[in-house]
Amino acid sequence: MKKVGYYNKLQRHGYVFILPTLLFFSIFLIIPMFNAFQLSLFKWNLVGPKIYVGLENFIRLFKNERFWNSYLVTLHFTFLTVIIITFISFWMALALTSKLLRFKNVLQSMIFLPVVLMMVPVAVVWQFMFQTTGLLSVIFLNVFRFNIPWLTSTKITPYAMILVYVWKYTGFYMVMFIAGLLGIPEVYYESATLDGAGFWARLIHITIPQLKNTLILMLVSCIIFTFGTFPLQYVMTEGGPSRSTEVLALLIYKEAFMYIKFGYSAAISVVFFLTLLIFSVIQLRIFKSGTT
Repeated sequence: MKKVGYYNKLQRHGYVFILPTLLFFSIFLIIPMFNAFQLSLFKWNLVGPKIYVGLENFIRLFKNERFWNSYLVTLHFTFLTVIIITFISFWMALALTSKLLRFKNVLQSMIFLPVVLMMVPVAVVWQFMFQTTGLLSVIFLNVFRFNIPWLTSTKITPYAMILVYVWKYTGFYMVMFIAGLLGIPEVYYESATLDGAGFWARLIHITIPQLKNTLILMLVSCIIFTFGTFPLQYVMTEGGPSRSTEVLALLIYKEAFMYIKFGYSAAISVVFFLTLLIFSVIQLRIFKSGTT
């Protein structure tokens, strides 16, 4: 009984320690989120009074081609980016945990370096590199004898955004995979090698199953962060050319602060939130089903 009372007292003390963080999230995240739900039911230009319109903003939203364009652009960007980052970061992690590779710490630091850089200066530098007289354009022109319209083509610019995003964040997810790989007991590989298992057999039957929890965590965080990307497109293209890179977060910003339609912008943010919620719930169910 004394031990139970001690743990209950310890638990109550734990609530005191998390209280500052809980207050912070309540003030700056939870309360604004409920305010956004409420604001989506009104028409408001920030200056005049709020006019209640019910679900009119949502009806107008789902009939708007620009919204659906931004939604599909965001899904396209998220889907391809998550696949590419997962593939590259996984194989980089495998290489950097191999006993055959030298200078692993140096290579790991170099790959992780873009993660600590702010997105705005990164986007500005890549914007200069993508220009007609930029580094990448000059290299392609001198080596391959043709120039690529990195930021002026509706077919190429979305993939230029993916290139920059992958370059910046691959190192972060590589470190997650490295942490998962280092947690796999070496005895598993030793036993499999004694049984005659090759590299691909060990990868399929040991490495990937043991990395299941790491993979789910990586996918959840990658989808959430990628779906909500904003500064990259805002700085480099402002959604152009022809709205081919206008993601949902950028559309929310434009509707609110450029067109002064805060109610309509809040309705888009509600759809944005519900989409991420659905993604998270699906992946959480997959995670639970895989651990039971």
